[in-house]
Amino acid sequence: MTIRWGIIGASRIAARAFIPNARLDIRNSIASIAASNLPRAKAFAAEHEIESAYGSYAELFADQSIDAIYIAQPPVFHPELTLAAVNAGKAVLVEKPFGVTKAAVADFLAKAPADHLAWEALVFAFHPQIHIARQLEAELGAIRHIYSHFVYTPEQLDDYRKDPTIGGGALLDVGTYCLRAAQLIMNDTPTLVKAEAIFSDLGNNDEGNAFFEYPTGVTFHMHWSNRKPRDKSLVIEYESGAAVFEEPFNPASSDYVLVRQAGTTRKLVAGSVTTWQYALSHIGDVLTIGSTPIHQIKDFSLEQATLLEQIDQLARR
Repeated sequence: MTIRWGIIGASRIAARAFIPNARLDIRNSIASIAASNLPRAKAFAAEHEIESAYGSYAELFADQSIDAIYIAQPPVFHPELTLAAVNAGKAVLVEKPFGVTKAAVADFLAKAPADHLAWEALVFAFHPQIHIARQLEAELGAIRHIYSHFVYTPEQLDDYRKDPTIGGGALLDVGTYCLRAAQLIMNDTPTLVKAEAIFSDLGNNDEGNAFFEYPTGVTFHMHWSNRKPRDKSLVIEYESGAAVFEEPFNPASSDYVLVRQAGTTRKLVAGSVTTWQYALSHIGDVLTIGSTPIHQIKDFSLEQATLLEQIDQLARR
């Protein structure tokens, strides 16, 4: 079976990440692009060798030949566009964060068909590296503390992520990665203890820290910023050692986890392809051979949106 993909949004992330990785799986065909206007869609289609172009999203939703849709639009539009896509019978991979408020995510989940297939593109969730965190407990003892940060400076001055009305700010943009890592490792809901942030003149949550505690006593500290040179980190402290993830959110086959115990350090390597390839392979298996879907929007995104909203509200007090 060939999976015919449509894309909503002639975006950089679609060109850089989704299209090249999707084409590494012979089951995928990038069949169509829909943009805010037809000239933009046609130009993107020509540049990236896509079969057809639409000047409206509704036309793509109505295209019966399309099996799945990748959505790369500002976050505030994600729930509405995803709902339209799943109501049209399409599987969806949508950029992160899925929703900018818990109300928007809850509304989507209430209205979407019960059997809908939709994933949020925090694709590191599908990479086997994330499983190392729990596997190491057999050797290092129980997890005691998790620390994660993702900091960067936007590439373009007019980046949409500077606009608070459409989901701007570093908390939603990259803080989401830090939070999802802890969600995947702990599979439990933490209590927010403290949050602090620096806000832009427009009101974006641009830099900050949040501190959580899980029911088991595990603590979690996350840091986010769009005011610093690009850097990412995930460090897990155990009863008798620690694990440092060199590239926690976009590991390649050459990346590794440093395991430190009793004065010794060793490297663990997990995974042979990119995070996008793992995610798209899973979606392909679900659509072609009926594999059980994991890491769907219905599994994580409401809790994620709730916690992000709590962080932002507490930091504004």
